[in-house]
Amino acid sequence: MTSNPSILTDSEVLDLTREYVRRTVKNRRFAEYILQSIDEASDGNDWRFRQCQNLKWMPVDMEEFLLGEEYMNAEAFLYPAVIDELIEMNAGGYTEVLLTGGIGSAKTTCALYTTAYQLYLLSCYKQPHRQFALDPHSEIMIVFQSITQAKAKAVGYDRFKSMIETSPYFRANFPHDPNMKSSLIFPNRIEVRPISGQQFASIGENVIGGLIDELNYMDVTEKSKRTIDGGTYDQAVAVYNSIARRRKSRFHQLGELPGLLCLVSSRRYPGQFTDGKEKEAETDKTIYVYDKRVWDIKPEGTFTSGFFTVFIGDQTRKPRVMKAEEKLPEKDQHLIDHIPNEYKPEFETDIFDALREIGGKSTLARHPFLANRERVEHCFGRRQSIFGSDWVDFEDTQLSFNPRRFTDLHEPRFAHVDLGLTNDSAGVAIGYVPEFIENDRGEMLHQINIDGVLEVRPPRGGEIKFWKIRDLFYKLRENGLNIQWITFDTYQSVDSLQLLHNQGFTTGNASMDKTRAPYEFLKTALYDGRIALPTHSHLLTELVSLEDVPAKGKIDHPPRGSKDCADALAGVVYGLVRQRLIYVRHDVPMNMIPAQVQQLLQRNQTMREAEDRNIEQTREIINA
Repeated sequence: MTSNPSILTDSEVLDLTREYVRRTVKNRRFAEYILQSIDEASDGNDWRFRQCQNLKWMPVDMEEFLLGEEYMNAEAFLYPAVIDELIEMNAGGYTEVLLTGGIGSAKTTCALYTTAYQLYLLSCYKQPHRQFALDPHSEIMIVFQSITQAKAKAVGYDRFKSMIETSPYFRANFPHDPNMKSSLIFPNRIEVRPISGQQFASIGENVIGGLIDELNYMDVTEKSKRTIDGGTYDQAVAVYNSIARRRKSRFHQLGELPGLLCLVSSRRYPGQFTDGKEKEAETDKTIYVYDKRVWDIKPEGTFTSGFFTVFIGDQTRKPRVMKAEEKLPEKDQHLIDHIPNEYKPEFETDIFDALREIGGKSTLARHPFLANRERVEHCFGRRQSIFGSDWVDFEDTQLSFNPRRFTDLHEPRFAHVDLGLTNDSAGVAIGYVPEFIENDRGEMLHQINIDGVLEVRPPRGGEIKFWKIRDLFYKLRENGLNIQWITFDTYQSVDSLQLLHNQGFTTGNASMDKTRAPYEFLKTALYDGRIALPTHSHLLTELVSLEDVPAKGKIDHPPRGSKDCADALAGVVYGLVRQRLIYVRHDVPMNMIPAQVQQLLQRNQTMREAEDRNIEQTREIINA
């Protein structure tokens, strides 16, 4: 048992504070913080002065807390590089710690020791509720949260509990109630609890900090009932926002946000939650970023067999293990990583998984639908878009188009619209067939020219104005673009289809999620180089991020990704392939059409005939 540190009287606070500052060497930021408290609190009214008055004993710095035998005594368990990182992230001035990188890089370890230190700092106050202007009968909560409550308990909380129970300081000076099994209850109503991964799991609680784990692996659900407008529910964003708002509302009134919130996750896909936080940290210096791989933290000499080189890939090029003699141009040097040879078998077996789990790199589709990214990129930039920009919201930005870029005006156009939910973009694509190309099997295949692809974003705080999309088609036709067919996905499209039909367009529904066929036709055309596309970076990103999900029988986008413009493009390709009129226009004999397409045309003809019969029967009933 460690002895109880001597209780400070108010008159001793400043003298002992100065003494602490004089003996502090490594914890520079914490020392500067206390010195500032002394200098700015001479009238006794500054909140930092009141903080010192409320101390039972002077807190030790992070180094002593980690290594001291009476505290965590963890020198034997922590690499020196990890100790240095822990000292810095707990040196003051930070409110959040983002921990990412490869497996085995001590992400969770850093989060646990950081949370333990924040609990220790709370234990140093005589009256912590008074310190934060809280009701003394309420809890001060430190939470462990993950995808599920069971996951939070198993991965972080149970290990944290063991750390606290083996610490001499906590056993002697700040013990928890041993009768409580579901949480750790400490003196002064300070509580540590594992909670579920639900957005409102901590509702009503005074959350000062804690650990949120596996953020990049949380659910992203489209058309979710958990959102007010039926839009996309992002569990990571919802969970983080709930905790962050609770911390600010309870604790920020004192001028600074106390405690630390640790955000932990390995990387998965570009655009994931941690990517956004890393971007935020570039300007917000209260966010500490810990991004390590196992070879970054282990002592020198751990890996002795040398390193191999990996090309990590980009939008259009797949990752690969490079040959020893292979060289890349200067512009690609940032896409090269050097990995210890001990991990080479993992990279040769599954480079996507190895890059994420071991290399700590986010990658595009885990099971890419369009694996030959070079062929996809080759189709872009072969035409000029008729649109003045790649995206529009019809409010802050207005769309323009250039009729001088209209080509082959005699050819009928097919357009497809993938409508977006309140918070999602819509995709619009327009294209036509200028000719057919004979392949080496004697089959005639479409050459497809895309006039333009447009991402329609919802305006800030508003919804997409669907009538603006209809108006776009009217204006394009008025300026000579021969748009004949327009299809929509099934979401909120009935009104638009009826209005466009009344204006002389042939309209219909076509979902890109009910069958793989649209994307299979798109894939073949892209790989054959039979699609000429204008430059469109957003569409390119969507295409190369597409994932093949055989279990669901569909092509999907990664979490927090999109495929609105990709769906629009697939809809145009699929629509053109199914139009019998186009084969007739170009004098393509039926025996030269691929068998798969013939079956599709026959099926469409059967469906049309059935629809015609239904219409005729309805008319007869009405007339009778």
